[in-house]
Amino acid sequence: LENWSPQSALGQLQAKLNASEAESEAQIEQFLARDLPLDSFLESFCQSRTRSHICRTQLEKLQELLQK
Repeated sequence: LENWSPQSALGQLQAKLNASEAESEAQIEQFLARDLPLDSFLESFCQSRTRSHICRTQLEKLQELLQK
């Protein structure tokens, strides 16, 4: 564990959350532009939303723990 700190963990989780949110937005744009079939969109969108939810939950929990 190189230079691990709660702040670096928060930063990494926030970066993952931002990337997952951006991925979801890109999938929506592709679907609306008809560049992504419905089945593909639903599968990939659900996966990226799940990742976003997990990252957000971890981020909030870590922030909560650090405030104690």
